[in-house]
Amino acid sequence: MVDDAAASAGLGSHGAEAVPDPARRGWGSDMSGIALAPILERSWAQALEEARERRADRIAFHFEGDDWHQGLSFAEWHDASCLAAAGLAALGVEKGDRVAVLAPGGAVWPILQTACSHLGAIVVPVNTRYRLDELGFVLGLAEPKAVVLVERYHRTDYLQLVSEALDGRAAELVTIDGPRVGLEPAASPGPAGRRSFAELLALGAAAAPAPLVGRADDPVLLQFTSGTSAFPKGALLHSRATLGATWYLAERMRVTEDDVYFSTQPMYHVGGSVATTLMALGAGPTMIVPERYSPEAVFRLIPKHRCTVRTGQAAMYAMEIAHPDYRPEHFASLEKAWSGGTPELRRVISREMGVPVMTTIYGLTETAGTTTINALDDPEAVWLHSCGRAIPGVEVGIQAEPGGEVATTADVTGEIVIRGWSVMIGYYRNEAATAEAIDPDGWFHTGDIGRLDADGNLFFVDRMKDMIKPGGENVSAAEVERVIRTFDGIAEVAVVGRPDERLGQVPVAFVSLHPGRPFDPDGVIAHCAARMASFKVPREVRLVREWPMTESGKILKRELAASLGAGDARYVGLGG
Repeated sequence: MVDDAAASAGLGSHGAEAVPDPARRGWGSDMSGIALAPILERSWAQALEEARERRADRIAFHFEGDDWHQGLSFAEWHDASCLAAAGLAALGVEKGDRVAVLAPGGAVWPILQTACSHLGAIVVPVNTRYRLDELGFVLGLAEPKAVVLVERYHRTDYLQLVSEALDGRAAELVTIDGPRVGLEPAASPGPAGRRSFAELLALGAAAAPAPLVGRADDPVLLQFTSGTSAFPKGALLHSRATLGATWYLAERMRVTEDDVYFSTQPMYHVGGSVATTLMALGAGPTMIVPERYSPEAVFRLIPKHRCTVRTGQAAMYAMEIAHPDYRPEHFASLEKAWSGGTPELRRVISREMGVPVMTTIYGLTETAGTTTINALDDPEAVWLHSCGRAIPGVEVGIQAEPGGEVATTADVTGEIVIRGWSVMIGYYRNEAATAEAIDPDGWFHTGDIGRLDADGNLFFVDRMKDMIKPGGENVSAAEVERVIRTFDGIAEVAVVGRPDERLGQVPVAFVSLHPGRPFDPDGVIAHCAARMASFKVPREVRLVREWPMTESGKILKRELAASLGAGDARYVGLGG
């Protein structure tokens, strides 16, 4: 029998049979007795109804740019969401339809996310960095009934770009003129085909209220993964996975309504659409969301709002500490934070920024962003070195050999696999990729290498594809990076492969430094040569002035690799 949710999402009968539905299967017999949080049985819209009842006048979000600010209370969020849902329904949006959103950080995101959930529709976050080919691919695959977009942002005319990318495909366009949006309906609904956001709200005000039909196990989010060498894949997630993963993230970090939570994650990323919007819905802190991440925004907004919690990728923290305007007092209010990166970097962050404990998360878009996380009361050795334990009802295993048994015991190293309610429904309209990623037993294969300890803590080792092959040898980039980070003065490092006529590939290191430290490329190479086999030692070291990053804060290694030999002005100080 075909699951209605999967069928309406476009997976079709074959896709629905091929994909174990994580809402119903894959927990394993030993998981059936676990008492899970009630929020796993709520849709986003239902969670907003409950949040409004409990917290109507409390501020859910402060959105801020350099010259604008918008607060959004839970009551304002709920009322605007209901109007937007009715407006989208009047445009013909029904259960299972897609609504694409392309905008910088602002109130339009949570409003439209819960409006889509209200209707049982699927929100499609679109990366603001996409250009014509990427937009054409994403919009062509998603086939949205409506696209909500910023008309122009910085130097990009998104209205023209989206119109070209649609290439004649029918879609209602709803425009905003900037990240700050009005919550009052326009005087009239506006003409068909293209409307402002205020006109969408007016359309909703003139229509009958839309019935709340979205369920916890309905698909609600089509989140595209970061593409590396090909177009991104669209992970289809339901409310249960996304709300539940964020709920347990908050529980492990002890986030409450009394917290003020600074988010560095862009709203089109799973760290925004899930871990930012849904953090407010679940635990109920006030979320502080910049228009876009920058060290300057961090330095300004954390002390302004006296933030008690923050997020951050490793490269973000390294950039902030190396910034000329860095001051420890910017972070005086922080009590807890999560971070990626190495134990050395987390130790530096904790010491420099005065945060007592840095928790670490392991998760992927396909698992709603959070699979394992440290608890605040974990011993230092655990929060420094591991990614913590799996959230309730989710299993993490290690597969030492492709097709082999999945181990959940300690000291087995291999591919990290995940099973449970937080795993995606599947890759949208890509049955082959779904079948490759989720095996018949319900295990999602991450493509990452790790191991577990006796307490179930996950230790990340490397990405399976992040390997360099000099002369046929396998060199883990993470291993070389680990050694370089122990060299005095190194703030962040990324190792990539450079083509070589004789060996095929050789390692090259890119580094950034702590303030006031000298750049010593020959010293880095000698440091590595004393500690590892010669074929693993970087052939050259380059100093990074500015890391190429995704807006979620991950270093773009493909850009570093492409810069080799290209004379990129951001990379200076060749050595070796």
